[in-house]
Amino acid sequence: MRLHDYLERVGLQGPLDADLDALRRLHVAHREAFLFENISIQTGSAVSMRLEDIERKFLDEGRGGYCFEQNTLFAAALRDVGFDTTAFLGRVRRGPPDRWCRTHMVLRVMVDGNPWLADVGFGGTGLLEPIPLRDGVCAHQVGLTYSLRRERDLWVLSCAGSEPAPQPSASADLYEFSEDAQTPGDVEVANHYTSTHPDSVFRRTVTIQRTTRAERTILRHDAFRRYVDGRIEDLTIDSTGLRTIAREVFGVALPDGPLVHEAFG
Repeated sequence: MRLHDYLERVGLQGPLDADLDALRRLHVAHREAFLFENISIQTGSAVSMRLEDIERKFLDEGRGGYCFEQNTLFAAALRDVGFDTTAFLGRVRRGPPDRWCRTHMVLRVMVDGNPWLADVGFGGTGLLEPIPLRDGVCAHQVGLTYSLRRERDLWVLSCAGSEPAPQPSASADLYEFSEDAQTPGDVEVANHYTSTHPDSVFRRTVTIQRTTRAERTILRHDAFRRYVDGRIEDLTIDSTGLRTIAREVFGVALPDGPLVHEAFG
C-alpha cells in the first residue's frame, strides 16, 4: 500500500496511531477527497480490484470509483496504519426484495476491542464518519440520521432523510449485511456482476456523488440533488445539464460520446 501517497492525497500527515480518532479522521478525509462515481463502467472500461490499479486510478489520476474500489483502498490504508479490518458484502435494499443481492462492500474495524462500521463507498447518502457496530446505534451526519439495527443474523443500516424515503423525515433502509468475512475472490465476483450485468444500476445510470462536512451532492443522468443546511434541493436535468454540472460542480469532464446507460433508453 502506498500509504504516504494516500495520506498526502487525503490531506493527512503520518504517522497515525490505530485509534478511534485516527479512524474518524481517515474516514472523513477519504470521503471528502474521492468522488463516488461510475464513469469507468459508463465508458465501457473494466473495474479492476487489483490494489495497484485502484491506487493508480485514485492517487495518480485523481479519480474516484464505487464501493468495491473505495473500500478496498480504504481497508488497505487502515491495515497499513495498524487497524484490524474485515470486509463484508451487503445487499442494497432497493427494489423488490427477491432482487436484492450482495453488490455492496462494507468494513468492520476493530478499535480497542470494539467493532465499528466503516463505509466510504455508499455515495452521497452514505456515512461520513464510522459508527459503532452495535444494535440501536443512531448518528446524525450532514443532514441525515442513521440507525443500525439487528435482524436475526443481519445488520441493517437505515437513514432518515435519504433519497428512497417518501418524505425527508421518513426512514428508509439503505442496506443489510452479515458478519461472514469475504475473501478477495468474493469481492471480485461481486464487482464483476455489479460492473457488467445489464440489470446493474451502475450500468443503467451514470452518477457522480460527493459527501463533505458541509454538504452532500448527487448527480445522476436525469437529476441533481444537493443536501445543504438541512435542506434538499432538486434539479431535473438533460444530457447537456449532466455534462455541465459534472464539470462545474465536480470538476469532471464527461466524454462527448454515448454512455452505457443511454443504450437502455
